[in-house]
Amino acid sequence: MDEAAADAALFDGAVACELTARVRVQPGAPPAGSAEGVERLLRDLAMMEERRGESEDAAHPPDPALRRLEAKLDLTLQLLAQALPALAPPPPRVVRLSARGLRIEASAADAEVADTPATLAWQPGDGLPLLAHLPVRCLARQDETSWWAFEPLEPALADLLERHVFRLHRRWLAAQRRG
Repeated sequence: MDEAAADAALFDGAVACELTARVRVQPGAPPAGSAEGVERLLRDLAMMEERRGESEDAAHPPDPALRRLEAKLDLTLQLLAQALPALAPPPPRVVRLSARGLRIEASAADAEVADTPATLAWQPGDGLPLLAHLPVRCLARQDETSWWAFEPLEPALADLLERHVFRLHRRWLAAQRRG
């Protein structure tokens, strides 16, 4: 598939955004049971983001004690991620993301797995050293760019992924307006 067809397959008519994300493509299928873990992670991220959105509501001023507790928890998670090398996130890379897949800057590792079953290791939450492992397949590769489609996901997981991408898309649009 050429790059125009791959772009169309992943992004035409889909909610998409461009962002710097911590991702890596690795060979092989995701670990057993990872779909349930990804589903739980995306559900918890959604709940956390909804709570933070409520706390930013002018009608409900944030409780200072709750804000301090959240800040302490954020710092604890960052410290834990730095202290345990196994929790080291993938490097940040520029991606264009939709619920169908992503376009990513290529690397030597991407070239090695382009023709085999692969897994996307993605840190969907900023500051949380937790990875989502999703099955992907390479649609195209051109110079410095590769296109990866998500393999069919369970309906509940696909819905949560679509909602997460929509939230990222809203943040991306807000940043575009501010910048």
